[in-house]
Amino acid sequence: MAFVYRGPFEQIQAELERMAEGPSGPPGGVYPPVNVFDAGDAYVVKAEIPGVVAEQIDVNVEDDMLVIRGERMAASPGEEGAYHRRERGEGRFRRVVRMPGRLATEETRAEYRDGVLTVHVAKAKERRPQRVAIQTT
Repeated sequence: MAFVYRGPFEQIQAELERMAEGPSGPPGGVYPPVNVFDAGDAYVVKAEIPGVVAEQIDVNVEDDMLVIRGERMAASPGEEGAYHRRERGEGRFRRVVRMPGRLATEETRAEYRDGVLTVHVAKAKERRPQRVAIQTT
């Protein structure tokens, strides 16, 4: 078992960081952070989930919500090691994103590359933009 010595400045720094986190967790808000944008016939959600294996991510569309669940495992420093700073979160996460309109859930597709999950959620047929032909007389 390793003994971890914490000097007075390290204790003050840890206390300041704990206070900055507040009751809702680390600064920066909800995890994972997402961007949602309208791509015409679909909504696109990009979620940053670095360090998570694709098999540990679950994506579901329920009514007008996109639900992203997963788990990030952290490597342990081992019995002989000790953390000097620990800022990366670990454990299970769940993020619910309410979409701005009705969805065609059967047309949803997702890809995961370089720590970014990209989900394309098709809009319901009646919500998609339609081009209107102009007739001339």
